Amino acid sequence: MVIMSGDSFCGLVIFSVSVFTILGYVQCGFMTTKIGPQPIWNSTFTDKLRRDLLLNYDKFARPAQHYNTTRVKLGMSIRHIELNEFKSTLTVHSWFRLTWQDEKLKWDSTKYGGLTSLNLADHEIWQPDIFLYNSATSTPLSHYNTHCIVYDNGEVLWVPPVQFSVLCNLNLKYWPFDTQECKMKFGSWTYNGDQIDIDLMNNKTEVELAFIIENNEWEITKTSLVRNVTYYSCCESPYPDITISLMLKRASPSYKTIIVTPAFVIIILTLLCFWLPPNCGEKIIINGCTAIIVCLFLLYFTQKMPAMGTHTPLIVLFYSSCLYIVAFSMVGSVAVITLTRSRHTTSLPWIVKQPLTGKFGKYLGLTGFIQQSSVSVHRVTAEEMRDHQVAEFEDLNASDESGIVRPHHHSGKAPIQEDWILLGAAIDRISFIFYSLLFLILSIVYSI
Repeated sequence: MVIMSGDSFCGLVIFSVSVFTILGYVQCGFMTTKIGPQPIWNSTFTDKLRRDLLLNYDKFARPAQHYNTTRVKLGMSIRHIELNEFKSTLTVHSWFRLTWQDEKLKWDSTKYGGLTSLNLADHEIWQPDIFLYNSATSTPLSHYNTHCIVYDNGEVLWVPPVQFSVLCNLNLKYWPFDTQECKMKFGSWTYNGDQIDIDLMNNKTEVELAFIIENNEWEITKTSLVRNVTYYSCCESPYPDITISLMLKRASPSYKTIIVTPAFVIIILTLLCFWLPPNCGEKIIINGCTAIIVCLFLLYFTQKMPAMGTHTPLIVLFYSSCLYIVAFSMVGSVAVITLTRSRHTTSLPWIVKQPLTGKFGKYLGLTGFIQQSSVSVHRVTAEEMRDHQVAEFEDLNASDESGIVRPHHHSGKAPIQEDWILLGAAIDRISFIFYSLLFLILSIVYSI
């Protein structure tokens, strides 16, 4: 029998207490880790399923083996569109649809109370990096934070409301009766077709327009969804994409009133000037007002559309051509007024006057000017004859008194002036026919 001293016994007691204390702390720690704090609410099958699915879930890793392909299906429902001609961009407000298979989000619904679907936030799970290739912004998808619906077979459905801003090549040649085609090209930014294969949802070849809010200016006439596969020279793997095409037609009833009707008024005002009397100065005022109207419309066009190096709108070319025509019409009016108001000492050449007083003049509608010229000739001839008799009588008296006969010179300024007015009227009629044909040609050319 071994007898221990008092110091040895005290040391043994202290050692035993220390060992039991350490074991107690260790045991308590293990128990705390195993059981954990008890919540004040009752956990549901949804809570348990979320913990089991998202425990150590890596949302940055593609949820499939590296040699397997993740198939993503895409669809779209357009809500509203906005087209900006100055920036050449089309803004599309839509509901974007994406579905794919996530192998790490499968579960047995019988172990979770028959739960077959689960709502998860979009930032909690992996998502395909679908990007709009011809986007006008740098962000992949400008969407609101919406949840994804995950099913027990691993299928994920994500329908975020998305706003796309796409670059569009606009052709404003036929503005405001134009039709534009804009395309949106979607595809994975970093994965090739062997890793992520993008395809059409439910094999639909058209964009859904059932929930669209109509635009007051643009109408969607045709849509198409096409899957393309591209092979680049750098890589052997395919790169699939989905191209969405939208045909937009401008609603232009208001433009017919604002732009087309004034064009007819400008044509009528320009042509009516040629039917005013040749020496009428109001022709300058009408042409000047018409030129101002055309200039105002050209300034209006600069506010409605961008300055384009190519595809200049035909309506702009028409109005600019009208401005040239009005300018030349004003020059012609000034020339005719100067011709008819100036005092002429020489009569109109016979080779010019004869056709104007004949059938050609009647075809031009110069009958009134021809009759006026003839009446003036007969009236002045009778006056000249009377003046000639008086002059002869005065000359005889003068010869009786002094013995010298002085000749009396009379002038026919009145008939001469009427002849030049007849010529000015003929110039106006010929100009009317010429400008009418010119306006007709411009209308046909710029309306095609």
